[in-house]
Amino acid sequence: MSIVTLAEAKAQLKIADDDTSADEWLQDYVDSITGVVEEYKHEVIELREIREDLDLRHAHRFRLWNAPVVSLTSVTAVVGSMTWDVSKMRLDKDTGLVRVLSGPPVSGLVEAVYMAGYETVPGRYKRGALVILQHAWETQRGKGGPVRGGVIGPEEVHPKFYYAIPRKALEWLGAPRPVVG
Repeated sequence: MSIVTLAEAKAQLKIADDDTSADEWLQDYVDSITGVVEEYKHEVIELREIREDLDLRHAHRFRLWNAPVVSLTSVTAVVGSMTWDVSKMRLDKDTGLVRVLSGPPVSGLVEAVYMAGYETVPGRYKRGALVILQHAWETQRGKGGPVRGGVIGPEEVHPKFYYAIPRKALEWLGAPRPVVG
């Protein structure tokens, strides 16, 4: 699954549905855009299962690092047979903070298994991804086809992200999620 579909990408680039001449190359771009947006936003966009090891000491609360979190599936000890009842835990889906409401605190090296990402990708993320895609496509091929030198017009880009994320894409995407250490 990608943040945008091949059909959405073709519509953005004004490529006819029946024109399949660049589908393989375009699909590669589409597949890569999700990672670009996830890196910039510091969050999981594509819904997927995450397995994360946590080293905890008698924790009544702990954080899952790949937010937003859809659901917590299990918390088990890496060594031994201890498991914790996730139905007795409260999850803040936006921040990934888990609180143990009852039962023993979570302790030792544990594996947390959970689903993270968006069940429905926010529209503004899709729009931002399509702007990134169009920018990357046009810098390689030019508007309407390949150009010599591979670069077209002066697109304003954020200096931190060089040419990959144009300013208008950043406006669609909004600010990145704060990184908590």
